[in-house]
Amino acid sequence: MKHVLLILAFLVSGAIPLQAQTSINDRTKLSKEQVLAHVDELKKLIDEGIWPTYNDPAYSMEMNYYEDGPFRMHLVQAEANTEARMECSSPEITMQAVPSVKTYEEWYAMLMHECFHGFQYKHKDFWNKMLASTPEDFITSDSLKSIKQNYEWYRDMLSKENALLKKAYEASTIDEVRQILSDFYPIRNERLRAVKDRLGFDIIEYYPLIETMEGSARYIEYRLACEQGIADTDWMTNLDSNSYYYASGLYLMLIMDKFGIPYKDELFLKYYTLTEIIQDKIRI
Repeated sequence: MKHVLLILAFLVSGAIPLQAQTSINDRTKLSKEQVLAHVDELKKLIDEGIWPTYNDPAYSMEMNYYEDGPFRMHLVQAEANTEARMECSSPEITMQAVPSVKTYEEWYAMLMHECFHGFQYKHKDFWNKMLASTPEDFITSDSLKSIKQNYEWYRDMLSKENALLKKAYEASTIDEVRQILSDFYPIRNERLRAVKDRLGFDIIEYYPLIETMEGSARYIEYRLACEQGIADTDWMTNLDSNSYYYASGLYLMLIMDKFGIPYKDELFLKYYTLTEIIQDKIRI
């Protein structure tokens, strides 16, 4: 069981009206009070328009906001059996540490992504399952990125899998989706078994959970970014990136959205992975 949880992710999504992007600079600098007031507004808007119960008090947690010191943007549990909290640097500190973040809208998106990890953390059965499934030699999910970078056979298998996932998203009917995903999952299972057989890492249970955890947080980020008018969202859906399991989880959710498949009230409670819920809902 890991007692220090650092879950980093850059950018989020929410539900606010389309508006001009506001650069982060001294001329437009917002006060701490202004920033945090808008954070509260965004949580309510996401709850109402993107993910019901996102702002439910049962799933909220303490947030520490820093206007100086090193960059922080993560969920942390410092001691065993203590409540987790959000550590959050100001937009100005974030911009210096992460140059790709240039506007307040992008910073809010990043924070809402991380806050969704807090939402997940409050669903204890899901969170404990996530921790219990993590292979001993995996310090963080970055180990999945290393496997992709270091092994051509893994990249080849992943490429076939992701081509089918994208095809499923582009399908016109739910019957097409069902047929494509019926081909997709055996290829995925083969890849996960190959990692265990060739490298000794058992990620068969872990992978669908990390995909669900990061893919759903990316979903919040993506939806908020779209509604805020952030133009550059292609990187969020890039299945060829090193963060491919963020994008694949996002795609599974967008497929369910596209075909009107309900899932948000059951994910993390009745179902713990996107794999389980989509297979059950469309009867693969």
